[in-house]
Amino acid sequence: MPHPEPLHLMVLTALSRLFPEGGQGTARRNAWAEMSSNASRARDRREADLAIAAALNRSNRGVSAPAATRHVSTV
Repeated sequence: MPHPEPLHLMVLTALSRLFPEGGQGTARRNAWAEMSSNASRARDRREADLAIAAALNRSNRGVSAPAATRHVSTV
């Protein structure tokens, strides 16, 4: 009759199947953090571009010369 596997080995085996390897989890957390920070920087750039464009529009009112065009990033 085969000897039954100890309970702690069964639990460790089950947990190792449920959770990814430590390296994969770390890589996913790092990738998510990088994506979040990239999105935040892009949002900040859009807000800054809009603020600069609004300031240029305010300062160019009443000026007869054509205003310099500024490309507003959509990233």
